[in-house]
Amino acid sequence: MKLLLLRRLSTRLAFKQTVTFALLVVLLAWSAYALLARRIYGQVDDELQDRAIAVRSMLQIRAGNVKWLNAEADPEVRAQFERSMRYYELLNDEGRTLDVSRAMSALHLPASTALPLQSDHITYQSVTAGDSHIRILDVPVLGLAGNHYLLRIGGSLDEADEDCRRLQLFFFALVPFFILAHMANAWIMATYSLRPLERTSAAAKQITPFDLAKRLPISGRGDELDELSTSLNAMISRLQSSFQRMTEFLRSLSHEIRQPLTVLRAETEQALRLGNSETNYRDMLSKQLEHVELLARTVSDLMDLAQSEGEQIKLQREKEDLSELVQAAIDGMRPQALEHGIQLSGTVQQHVIGAFDAGQIWRLLLNLLDNAIKFNHPAGHIDVILAVRNELAIISVTDTGSGIITEDQIHIFERGYRAPSARKSNVPGTGLGLHFALGIAEAHGGKIEVTSVPGKGSCFRVSLPLLPGATTGDALTSEIHRDAPIN
Repeated sequence: MKLLLLRRLSTRLAFKQTVTFALLVVLLAWSAYALLARRIYGQVDDELQDRAIAVRSMLQIRAGNVKWLNAEADPEVRAQFERSMRYYELLNDEGRTLDVSRAMSALHLPASTALPLQSDHITYQSVTAGDSHIRILDVPVLGLAGNHYLLRIGGSLDEADEDCRRLQLFFFALVPFFILAHMANAWIMATYSLRPLERTSAAAKQITPFDLAKRLPISGRGDELDELSTSLNAMISRLQSSFQRMTEFLRSLSHEIRQPLTVLRAETEQALRLGNSETNYRDMLSKQLEHVELLARTVSDLMDLAQSEGEQIKLQREKEDLSELVQAAIDGMRPQALEHGIQLSGTVQQHVIGAFDAGQIWRLLLNLLDNAIKFNHPAGHIDVILAVRNELAIISVTDTGSGIITEDQIHIFERGYRAPSARKSNVPGTGLGLHFALGIAEAHGGKIEVTSVPGKGSCFRVSLPLLPGATTGDALTSEIHRDAPIN
């Protein structure tokens, strides 16, 4: 089947090329034939003019009488004269024939009704007599008494016609040969050129979402097909990486969802079997509420992932005071931090004005603070700093937690990525928080940077551009450090 399709495609390409080539060859052949035929018949006309000169040099007309002087001419001129006298006629200004050869008389040419007045005006005509094709030249002649005469000299076109027929046969034989040869060559070249495409097509059919390790073949010739295959291979590599991350994300997500659901079921069954006091019920319901919140957060992350898939996060910017947003996030997360025995403090510069989406900035801050709490040590500390430097608002979130190894720091902002240490711990998560935080910062024209020392803590630094010319006149609520410390 593939071979049949390849032959059909090769035939179509060869046919299209052959049609164009055939039109070009026919046009060139017709032009060449026209030029050569014109040259052949032009030689006949030139020869008639030479004969007319020879005849006029031998002609003498006195009082309407014609006298020939060929006896006194030299042999070369006389020979030219004798060849010219087969088709010959002399007419006076009234159109009456004064002298005519037998062959010309047999043609029964009509008398000229109007003789040319200029001595250099000559005309040609072609006549057919039986199987003969004759070319006639009309030349004006001036007599000794000033009278005008018309001299007609003819020559056979049979030889010229035969040359043109042979020329036609030559072109009729040569043109189809060239067209057929080009067709065969075009088909062979098309078939040869399409073989790499067939191999590429066969390789592409072997690439599936479950087997993205294969690549399209590259011949190494550096042609357009190699460039296309290289671009497609790069795209397949990106798809493979994305698919692998998505697979890992779904595997982790399945675990994160299955675990709280299993615990919820077990605790509910236990409460139904053993619960005999209000205190027991309240404790079990409190634990179940934590798992429900985890499930709700997971579902929310999934919805955000679906909405942001393939496009940037859409913002609804308004003029906002970033100081109020940061302070509200600190105050809102402080109770959660205290539940884990962690101290949360903030150093916030006042009146930091910019064009922000308050909801998205709030989400970014909660993601950073939530991670700082979850991955911190008991009795740990979190320090949040907001400062302005060079028209940029800098938000630093520093914790005294477990830190992030260098190999994981370049991946933590990838969608669905969780470090091996995080997956092994009992800390719940989906690997989407930092991915969305980076997307929010970049959507605002900013960025997020991380510095971390394993075992000592991490610092996430968010840079957001402010409104041009924005002022931050109030003093700091406390001392601002140039860099957030890592304890």
